[in-house]
Amino acid sequence: MPRVAVVAVLAAVSSVALAADVPTARSSRPNILWISAEDLSAGTLGCYGGPARTRRIDALAAGGLRFDAAFSAAPVCAPSRSAIITAVMPTSLGSLPMRCRATLPPPMSGFPKLLREAGYHCTNNSKTDYNLAPFDAGWNESGRNAHWRSRTDAAQPFFAVFNLTVTHESGLFGDRPRQVRESLPESVRSDPASIAVPPFYPDTPVIRTALAHRLDLTASLDRDVGRLLDELAADGLVDSTIVLFWGDHGEGIPHGKRFLTEHGLRVPLVVHVPERFASLATLPDGRPASGVSRDLVSLLDLGPTMLDLAGIAIPTWMEGRSFLGPHATRADAVIGAADRMDAAPGFGRSVRDANFRYVRNFLPWIDGDDLPDYASGVPITAELRAARAAGALPAGAAWFARTKRPAEELYDAAHDPDQLRDLAGEPSHAAALERMRASLRAWMRSTRDTGVLPEAMLRREARQAGSEWAIFHPGTAGEPFTPGTAADAAAAARYDAILAAAWAVADPPDADAAATRLAGRDAAVRFWAVQAIGWHASVKEAWATEDGVARLSAALRDTEPAVRIAAARWLVASRTPAAPSAIEALAGAVRGDDADVRMMALVVIDQLGDLGRPLWEAATSIDLAKDPEFPAEYSKRTIARLKRRMQPAR
Repeated sequence: MPRVAVVAVLAAVSSVALAADVPTARSSRPNILWISAEDLSAGTLGCYGGPARTRRIDALAAGGLRFDAAFSAAPVCAPSRSAIITAVMPTSLGSLPMRCRATLPPPMSGFPKLLREAGYHCTNNSKTDYNLAPFDAGWNESGRNAHWRSRTDAAQPFFAVFNLTVTHESGLFGDRPRQVRESLPESVRSDPASIAVPPFYPDTPVIRTALAHRLDLTASLDRDVGRLLDELAADGLVDSTIVLFWGDHGEGIPHGKRFLTEHGLRVPLVVHVPERFASLATLPDGRPASGVSRDLVSLLDLGPTMLDLAGIAIPTWMEGRSFLGPHATRADAVIGAADRMDAAPGFGRSVRDANFRYVRNFLPWIDGDDLPDYASGVPITAELRAARAAGALPAGAAWFARTKRPAEELYDAAHDPDQLRDLAGEPSHAAALERMRASLRAWMRSTRDTGVLPEAMLRREARQAGSEWAIFHPGTAGEPFTPGTAADAAAAARYDAILAAAWAVADPPDADAAATRLAGRDAAVRFWAVQAIGWHASVKEAWATEDGVARLSAALRDTEPAVRIAAARWLVASRTPAAPSAIEALAGAVRGDDADVRMMALVVIDQLGDLGRPLWEAATSIDLAKDPEFPAEYSKRTIARLKRRMQPAR
């Protein structure tokens, strides 16, 4: 398989010293300043050809290196930051579902810890949001006042992070756009009338205004970036500090944030290297850090690159790589991934190479409008929904209009960044489709992507194994994971069986294979068999509906709650005679003691709409007081949605 932007197998658990021909004296190591922006697509900024007025960021890029093919690991903040802080994909860590609390296995840590242990003063101002249970990220100081100025020794090198939030999705909520706009000089405010509305939106005054407000937020961001750069200059640190500016994922508007699109995953990444470190910070081909690079970069690679620039060994457990420095290498492709977003379920994976973006939809029944409640605060969301209801969406908004999804999508990323033309069914692109499909499957197998486990099972097995990662990377006799052991072979075989079952759901139906899997010993395999049977029976593309109903009815008695919930969902949605038994199975899951199972059942009840009405009273009366913060947060939100439905229409 082509080399992707991750290490194929997490093998050893110790750091391997790299033969770094770089200075190690404290005074000769670079300071590092990170300026990160929230919810910001690359194409917005002036230096990327975008319409935003970003004078300071553009100047930083003009005097440094602009990466044109940088991508986040996930199109939403918490899992993206999980990848950044650990340099391990959230799919490997089980930290992909939004606001979960995955456990980081030893010896993994936050990469700043390695910088701190090597003598760096590490500060974070101030966001964490790593989707992980509490762990030592490595900060000397983390909070609203954290700053490189807090170090007591001016000769000590620093790694300072500033997370700028003005471009966050919430900047479009309520009165905030007006407040930001009024804080800007008129010369940098954007005029809605001059906005070029992208083809994936209807051209309405509301959307034009919202897009103009997004540009205002970005202009305000530029002002904040300038303030930090001015502070660096005032302290006389410009010549000794490598500066990186980047965004955590795409724009906080539909089609961007939360979506496996160029809009949702392609981010700005600008690096400015002082002359004194020019020979240190070189690209893989030896070129200096100036101009434009089209090398594929994942934000997963940020940590290893910082270690490389600081002359620190890159641990072998890191899946990221250095893209700038003595040991910089190129990637042939990068991975993007999305699972549950708030309470809205999901399971999608994407591969991006130099030319194409491939997307695999493991849950083809998910509607195009799968936005969570939080996204309703953005005016564009309501406009899209109104246009869809009126049948007035433009052709470019087919992504939002669809009621189901293809198994796979393929786009010419270089010439069709808006992803308007799906090439997956075109014979002329069959070879590219097969190559990208194989690349994704090989990557999932080699890293043992934990998304193949339904989340309730993932958390339960993690408690037994010690971490989500350890489920498919087991140790033996109390020792850490070692590849090639009998335990490793068993885990690999189990993983392959589950992945095959999950992969088959959206593929052409195979009734015999599904029946065999449904009778298997592994509950995760049975879960995906139920999903395949339910999906194909519901659209009558496979076995007769009656046969599917019989198999799903039997699955209501499965020993695994996730299997019972999945079967109940399809039986109720299909309005079969077995629906009363399915309703009772969902009621049992809601009444149970497992908080993860309860959230899964509540989400299904919510998705069923009026068909789940017999369960609304019981669902909205359950007590979540003893549930942990996660998943209680999303259980509460789902219950609130059900309560709103129960209110009589006015």
